[in-house]
Amino acid sequence: MKRNRILVGVMVFLLLGIYACKSVETTSAMLHNQTKNYVKAIEMGTLAIEKKPDDAEAYFQLAIAYSLREDPDLGIAYRYFRMAADLDPNKETLSEDNIGSNWAKHFNLGILEYQSDNLLGASKEFEQATLADPRKVKGWLNLAMGYNRLAKEDSTYQEVLFAATDTLMGLVETGDDDYGKVLALSGRVMIIKGDEDKAIEIFERLLIDDPTHAEEIERVGNDFLRQENFASAVKMFELATGGYLETETENPDLYYNMGVCYLRTKMYLEAAEAYQQVIMYQPDNIRAFYSRLLSYYKGEFWDEAIMYGQEYTESVAPEDPRGWQILGLTYSKKGMKELAEQAIKKFQDLSGH
Repeated sequence: MKRNRILVGVMVFLLLGIYACKSVETTSAMLHNQTKNYVKAIEMGTLAIEKKPDDAEAYFQLAIAYSLREDPDLGIAYRYFRMAADLDPNKETLSEDNIGSNWAKHFNLGILEYQSDNLLGASKEFEQATLADPRKVKGWLNLAMGYNRLAKEDSTYQEVLFAATDTLMGLVETGDDDYGKVLALSGRVMIIKGDEDKAIEIFERLLIDDPTHAEEIERVGNDFLRQENFASAVKMFELATGGYLETETENPDLYYNMGVCYLRTKMYLEAAEAYQQVIMYQPDNIRAFYSRLLSYYKGEFWDEAIMYGQEYTESVAPEDPRGWQILGLTYSKKGMKELAEQAIKKFQDLSGH
């Protein structure tokens, strides 16, 4: 019994030691946090810093309460944790641990929501993560990615997407693990804004950082191609080719799509050269042979059209009436009447006209 009284006395002594250097209000805030009465803890903590603005413990207790109350305010919690650490370096580690815990909780919840395809729920959790620790690139990146997907269905999300991306670009540094992802997303956002020059500048930085990101830029070009925005698509494809060349990666599909864009924008010689690249990689690609021929014909390069028209009709695709038609029309342009008649006759026979 005597031993128990001694232990109780020691515990009281220790508690008195812990709270002895604290103000009454700060001590009260600590006790209220321990009993999970966070509203009262905030009230007493606020009184404490009104009386003593440099009370690090009061700021720390306020941060705990704002983190754990029923409707957390993680932005305030972050600010108070950092103020506590600035006022008392001994609180640096503990403050950062709590900031990290708040961030991880909401970031992980955001990932779970994202994996469940709940974009709205994911974005709300990532918003909380950025409040919990606004310094972390990964939180802002995932928030911007969520907004980007939401903005595709609802344009009202574009403004918050732009704001998150601006913050992200201000935070990211060259050596960051997510540097490539940030630039890729930012380039896409610049395109949504209609600032293609800025997008190209960002994508150029992306390729300098890592030329393997050419695939991401090619995807942007493909998006433009599907929208029939051929001029913008070809800008992206031209950028992507630089990355593929640097990594010595063969990509005939890219060159074929470039040819389509050049053809549709009346850059006929460039189109023919793009299709020539496809043929070099895929010598059995009949579409590329025909498209090269068509490019020379459309561009009025008659000598090339005759040369490649003869190759197409004699060895590549002799049963394709389109080749004979282009060859016949080209012969006519050159005043080669007899050959033109022969080629047109072959075209009519094959096409049933």
